[in-house]
Amino acid sequence: MGGLKMKLTVKLFAMLGEQLGPTVTIDVAQPNTAAMVKPALCQQAPALKTLINNARIAVNQEFIVDGQQVLQSTDEVALIPPVSGG
Repeated sequence: MGGLKMKLTVKLFAMLGEQLGPTVTIDVAQPNTAAMVKPALCQQAPALKTLINNARIAVNQEFIVDGQQVLQSTDEVALIPPVSGG
């Protein structure tokens, strides 16, 4: 485990996108799973920790249930917070 890192671009929606912009790039250790996305993003934006932790992760346009999917730098990763409306 030589500390290899990869850059991962995460698309953000709703309030997260409004606060941080439509995409952010995070540095994550390799191998990396979808479950590691939220903690990495919380380090960059600690004020949004609750919103980040309540968001759902989608990889390649499919919601992730258990977070154990290994990510590649080419994967499309999105964080989608809960939204309400009428």
